[in-house]
Amino acid sequence: GMKSNSITRNTAQASSRNNQASAYTPGKPPQPQIAAPDIQPLASPATMPQHDNAAVDGLLRVGRVLATKVVPAMVAATLLLRSRRLINGTQCLVAKGRKTKNRAALEGNNGPVQTEVHVQDLAVEGTIPRELRGMYARNGSNPFIDPVASVHWFESDGMVHAVVLKDGEDSKGGCQVSYCNRYVETSRLRQEQEAGVQLFAKFGDQEGVRGLMIVLLEMLKAKTGIIDTSKGTGTANTSLVYHAGRIMALHEGDLPYQIKMLCNGMLETIGRMQVGEGDRWGAHPFTAHPKLDASTGALHFIGYNIEKPLVRLGILGPKGELASTLQVNLPWTSMMHDMAITKNYSVILHLPLTFDPEAMVKKNSLPIVFKPELPARIGLVPHGATSDTEVQWFEMPSWMGFHVVNCWEEGDGIVKLYVCTMKEFDMGAKEYREELGTRVTEYTLELATGKTTIRQISDVVGDFPVVHPRKQGFPTRYAWIATTDTKDKKARVKGITKMDLYSPKDQDAAVASILYPPNCFGGEASFVPRNSEGSFKHQGGDDDGFLTVYVYDETEKVSYFQVFDAKTMSSEPLARVRLPQRVPYGFHGTFVTQAQLAEAKLVETRKPAMAVV
Repeated sequence: GMKSNSITRNTAQASSRNNQASAYTPGKPPQPQIAAPDIQPLASPATMPQHDNAAVDGLLRVGRVLATKVVPAMVAATLLLRSRRLINGTQCLVAKGRKTKNRAALEGNNGPVQTEVHVQDLAVEGTIPRELRGMYARNGSNPFIDPVASVHWFESDGMVHAVVLKDGEDSKGGCQVSYCNRYVETSRLRQEQEAGVQLFAKFGDQEGVRGLMIVLLEMLKAKTGIIDTSKGTGTANTSLVYHAGRIMALHEGDLPYQIKMLCNGMLETIGRMQVGEGDRWGAHPFTAHPKLDASTGALHFIGYNIEKPLVRLGILGPKGELASTLQVNLPWTSMMHDMAITKNYSVILHLPLTFDPEAMVKKNSLPIVFKPELPARIGLVPHGATSDTEVQWFEMPSWMGFHVVNCWEEGDGIVKLYVCTMKEFDMGAKEYREELGTRVTEYTLELATGKTTIRQISDVVGDFPVVHPRKQGFPTRYAWIATTDTKDKKARVKGITKMDLYSPKDQDAAVASILYPPNCFGGEASFVPRNSEGSFKHQGGDDDGFLTVYVYDETEKVSYFQVFDAKTMSSEPLARVRLPQRVPYGFHGTFVTQAQLAEAKLVETRKPAMAVV
């Protein structure tokens, strides 16, 4: 069911380049000749050709340059190269020296794939709906270089797995399906590809005294040029977002990377992006979870620095221009993975997952720590605010959540916020357990009184929530989450659960579930509305559409692209496509429509408001 002329690139390891300088062995010096008495004396300097003098002088000058500049420079370069290798090697040895290593993020179908492939004309079981034409793509971690010791779930190089759906060439209205996977070519990845070894320290190794040593050596590597941090150190591994004709691969520690889909379905990295013109945003990070206001075409985003108690907010206009920015100062540092919007507000989650480098030594932990003694805070930031004094804060007992379901305003001064919430969080957790299980929770914020009412609306454990993509910030009845079981220590996704956010208080919000077959597991599903090209006011029902997802069969060792009916929630897929290689469990994805792909091609031909740098 697939063409044999597929394209495969082996990316198992960058080949080492042993560029040895060619040896130069001078010959024996000429033996001096003793002149016989009858030999004529040599010509005097005055009678020698002038160009011979020039040649000798030139050679002497070259010799002086070699002796005073080139040779010392070569010696210095050799010593610097050796010292750089020594520093990097020392850091790797420190990491390897830990008695226990956490490599759970590399086990089973979490492990990386070693090849980049592009295969067309894949066989389809069932029928892919006519409304589903475009590209389904999902991002995730896929280390190019095998980590020397531990590795955290959140790190490693970004790899995009994409399925492209096009109308068939026959009269039956079939669907042509192709698959492609590609690394996002970040600055970090290119440096390690060229070196052929791990250059950047792993966050998973930064525990205890050894972790502190690793951090200090990383700072030294940046100062001495062993690693180049001038173009960011992000992995672009977390999510994919389409806006204003650009497909962006995102990681909250860096700026976006722009990627594109070629006509044949292959993926390509265009480059790291500049947010807006000039230096208004600069090198500040860009969240992996920006929110689109489909009523205006604006994309709202944040950028936080885990080492500084502040967060920056920005709004990109419908053409990608940077419309506004605002800095909000905070009482403590916080990892702000997600955000929300409503018609009139950006919503920031200031939660007690904070940067504490002392904990590395005192508690032998990673430097990002959940502190239950601190409160959880929700901030409402008016669109267009010019000062952080305009932020209205709601404070409550501590909780943790990484992903927002949705948020909207109700007419009586009420804001409803839905988050996948957990009781606590351990950044260094090696196994899934009950305390880490997330459940959809409703936060009702009363603007007039500052009061917050908290209600868990379902007992179902799950995360990676999705709603109608054009209804972020507006009332939506339905949402879907990736369902897990806290008894499964590997936290594998066993299905998709549909939540009714309008459910009565005495009723569980889970109204339907898709269950994968035994020993089959998935990840985040993307909701694709049936009327994906319609105007904002004519989007159809909240569940009128399809769910697209990658499912891995751990028995067959095979991955499938599957399509489900979001309204009926039948566990029998409408269509499934066997993929030419394994797709590791990953993070977040999106569906880019045919019209959006066409718009992206037009944007690539003109100067963008968000330039690639």
